[in-house]
Amino acid sequence: MKKTVCAGLAALWLAGLAACGCGGDMEADLVFVNQSDAVIVEVVVEFQDQSGGSRNADGSPLRRGNSFGFEAGEYPATVYVYDKAVGDVAEGALARITIREAPPEGERWYIAARDGAGGLRLLTSTQLPDPDEA
Repeated sequence: MKKTVCAGLAALWLAGLAACGCGGDMEADLVFVNQSDAVIVEVVVEFQDQSGGSRNADGSPLRRGNSFGFEAGEYPATVYVYDKAVGDVAEGALARITIREAPPEGERWYIAARDGAGGLRLLTSTQLPDPDEA
């Protein structure tokens, strides 16, 4: 029974990843995955040569399992996570993380937002985050 529930949750999470355009054939070099209960409204990525942000079209917070994909510019890149729509990227981030170099050839960075004792934590990996780890 536990395996069935875990498999179902993993399938739902992957479906959410595909729905955001991050899975499958998309050429996202960096994928943000919400594995937290934090109120996250906007995710902004600043590369050395460009920046971009993403949020739900209706302005609602991301749910656990929601994700956004970004095509990379030049590294380093800094990922900022906000609890509201932002105008000034430098102020008010719930969390941020800087990635110094591009992922290895043929891979992408995954940034997992997880709840922590001191607040929101952002973890970087080239492996798709396990939806059961939070």
